Amino acid sequence: MKYIKKLGQQELGYRNGKQTTGGYFYISKSAVSFFPKLDRDIHNDHTTIEIRVNYREKPIFLNFVFHNDKYNNHLGTRNEYRIYLTRDVAPDDFFFKPNDIVVFEKLEANVFLLEKFSFGDHEYNKLNEVIIKSKIKGFHALIE
Repeated sequence: MKYIKKLGQQELGYRNGKQTTGGYFYISKSAVSFFPKLDRDIHNDHTTIEIRVNYREKPIFLNFVFHNDKYNNHLGTRNEYRIYLTRDVAPDDFFFKPNDIVVFEKLEANVFLLEKFSFGDHEYNKLNEVIIKSKIKGFHALIE
């Protein structure tokens, strides 16, 4: 199974057209079952996931977080999943760009292969069509 998503400006840290903060991958709640289960009753539950990429020899370890104060704080509103980026996975601030497509392939329970496709890459248009046809809102798709 694979999880496909088109990256947006907000998650990559862009504000008013300029990158100003660190980045993350926003994970759709409709696709969260693809990733390790996190507990909504544990405030900001998180786990480490192993990521393999073709531009690093060693695995990368990233933090997968369920920001869930909606369920743990009477004033809370957050209810979202994120994978936070590090320099290991994004060697510079502009490695991932808005509208790039990332594909996660599950290799084992907490181990994923990550591939990035930019506009003009051979597979980009095909992946973009999968996202457009997906029933998951917000530029996400799950495929077998």
